Amino acid sequence: MAQKNDNQENLNETTIEQSFETLEEIISKMESTDISLDDSFALYKAGMEELQHANAKIEQTKKAVMAISKDGGLEVFEEEE
Repeated sequence: MAQKNDNQENLNETTIEQSFETLEEIISKMESTDISLDDSFALYKAGMEELQHANAKIEQTKKAVMAISKDGGLEVFEEEE
């Protein structure tokens, strides 16, 4: 359970844009010709984790947008656990 809470805190602290910037940095490093295979695998793993984080943040944002009521008012979005 602590892992889930830590992940949720990270979702709230990092923006989608920051995740994309991190992914761009990882891709740039992976495209380098002087990277070892071990470093490449480590970067791949980090990139996949960042991608999952970005996808979770996008889903969180989509749910918040969907919380807008039919009459145009904003309903408080309660995230399901």
